[in-house]
Amino acid sequence: MDLAQRARRLAALNEAALAIAGDLDLDRVLEKILKTAAHLVGAQYGALGIPDRQGGFGRFLTVGISERRAARIGALPRVHGVLGSLVTDGKPIRSRDIRRHPKFSWYPAHHPELIEFLGVPIRHRGEVLGNLFFSGSRRGTFTAEDQRLVEMLAAHAGVAITTARLYADAQELAMLEERGRVARELHDAVSQTLFSLIYEARAAADQLKADPTAAAEHMTQVQQQAAGALDEMRSLILALRPKSLERDGLAATLHDHVEGLRRIHRAAIEARIDESDRLSPDQQLGILRIAQEALHNAVKHAGEVAIRLDLRHAADATHLVVSDEGPGFENKAVSRTRRTVGLHAMRERAHAMGANLTIESRPGGGSVIQLILPQRRRRSS
Repeated sequence: MDLAQRARRLAALNEAALAIAGDLDLDRVLEKILKTAAHLVGAQYGALGIPDRQGGFGRFLTVGISERRAARIGALPRVHGVLGSLVTDGKPIRSRDIRRHPKFSWYPAHHPELIEFLGVPIRHRGEVLGNLFFSGSRRGTFTAEDQRLVEMLAAHAGVAITTARLYADAQELAMLEERGRVARELHDAVSQTLFSLIYEARAAADQLKADPTAAAEHMTQVQQQAAGALDEMRSLILALRPKSLERDGLAATLHDHVEGLRRIHRAAIEARIDESDRLSPDQQLGILRIAQEALHNAVKHAGEVAIRLDLRHAADATHLVVSDEGPGFENKAVSRTRRTVGLHAMRERAHAMGANLTIESRPGGGSVIQLILPQRRRRSS
């Protein structure tokens, strides 16, 4: 490789790094990294995967695979074989013919026959977070220089993934800090009530002999204020206790999540949540995760417009609807070759529950996500 070509590569790498710096949209950052790497190493095919710790990929982005071919291939790859080796061994793989690799198994029907292969783990501070891999070299093989370049981009991906996780942790911390503020306010209120209790009790003690009637009135005040203090303390406990799906149920957990989004993002969310569900724990978890993802997307893309969540349990089915009046999107343009934590994951969760998920949206027309879980899939007791 001559100096001019190397300089162009480094310039493109620097441009990509600047483009993703400070961007908290993880899917957009990873897609930029994947496309940049594929272009710079001259690869016809490429993919970036982040395992979900359940044997699959929670995020899986591709280049070079058409929508038609992706539909014919079907299920996305699992974390095993060569792809699993990148994650478990944490070492790059560069091969002229990946089919000869000891961990290579087979290609599914309609999958392109990949021969030359370049794969690198995505790491950050010693932890393997995912992998980047390419095939179809336009030069016939991948070089050591290609590998170094992809490793540099993989390092950027590692930082982006870690940053996104830290951002999520920061959101959770903000919610905890908000709980702390509520605790302080309630503490102040309860302290004032307790101070009044002490005052009333002393006044009653002083007047007990001289004026029993006045003393009795003071004791009545003590009783009423004590009851008020007890109610405030109960409110404090309920406000600060994190909601648990198993302990508190779906309705309470959803209400808690909506309140958190309102506080942290100042989101205008209207929630109508039916509390009379009889869903199984797995169904409750599936609905919770779909509702959380739908709300997250609405808050992220809809801006400051109204967002509505409606969960109700009818005789024949459970209905979940999350809608917004935001900018919307072209639903048909959502790629089948990209798995993010968004629409595809919601569809998979719905399918696993035996539910029907529909997504209606158009540019300028807002979005409506509706889940219908038939009654026959629910528990009979």
